[in-house]
Amino acid sequence: MYEILPYSPERESRWDRFVMEESMNGTFLQTRKFLNYHPEGRFTDASFFIEKSGVIAAVVPGCNIDGKFVSHQGTTFGGPIISKDFYSGGKVLKILDEIDNYIVSHFKGIVLKPTAPLFATAPTDLLDYALEHKGYSRHSELSCFTPLSELTDPLENCNGKCRYSFRQTEKYGLTYGELPDSEMEKFYEFLTLSKARHNTKPVHTIAELRDLKQRFPEEILFRGVWKDGVYLSGMMIFVFKQAKVYHFQYLAPDDSQRDTNASTAMLINALREAARNGAKNFSWGISTEDGGEYLNENLYHFKESFGALPCVNTRFEK
Repeated sequence: MYEILPYSPERESRWDRFVMEESMNGTFLQTRKFLNYHPEGRFTDASFFIEKSGVIAAVVPGCNIDGKFVSHQGTTFGGPIISKDFYSGGKVLKILDEIDNYIVSHFKGIVLKPTAPLFATAPTDLLDYALEHKGYSRHSELSCFTPLSELTDPLENCNGKCRYSFRQTEKYGLTYGELPDSEMEKFYEFLTLSKARHNTKPVHTIAELRDLKQRFPEEILFRGVWKDGVYLSGMMIFVFKQAKVYHFQYLAPDDSQRDTNASTAMLINALREAARNGAKNFSWGISTEDGGEYLNENLYHFKESFGALPCVNTRFEK
């Protein structure tokens, strides 16, 4: 028999161990260590375990939003996060039956955002099939990634315009490296300005970025590009070790220095760092808006110039 157990703080270490060591599609983004950077009260947590005979079969991070169970709003992907040992046809279908029975008793609907295939350590096709088979409607957002190899310079995968822009940066003698704590304020200032130009704001406060950097020094990286010691651009990167993926999270350029093409230098160097460290893919994130209804073609074309190929992130609703 399966059993549903609501998440509680005393189960934090058990939850995190399962996500990082025992699941086929868990990442550090679903750990409580990550989710807990959010201040208490920001979300109404509704996460739960699914167990069989005391063994965790799955965890489902989520929030109660207006009476619906919604994949946790404090992270990019929610769930369900499935055990490697339970990731087979009949077992996954049974897990979804248990989820549905629990949701019907406690909520008026459900929205799930499973980990995208790029970040899972096993193919996610079975989970996608099972969700559709159980009556969930599927919605897609267009994302993209650049394949990497230690034997190939990522610059070779870029189009001619991108390669030319990067070659132009070399005449400025730009340097690339870890962003020091002393320049975090500057990074955030330019990040805020960059977001404002697109009528948005950073998802994180600067205090939250500092907190995340401290919590995940190996998974959350900050990089910068300088000319003669002067900040030109900064970048925030997520590293998904199990899947060997680097993910582009934020870019914070000083637009008054646009003629240096510092952002191109930043991205090429980040691609090279990822390849050098054994990453197989570099994720660029979504280029769609309004839940996938609108494609930002200029943004997508920009990513394609760095050799990006299409992939999708999905959400399932019922």
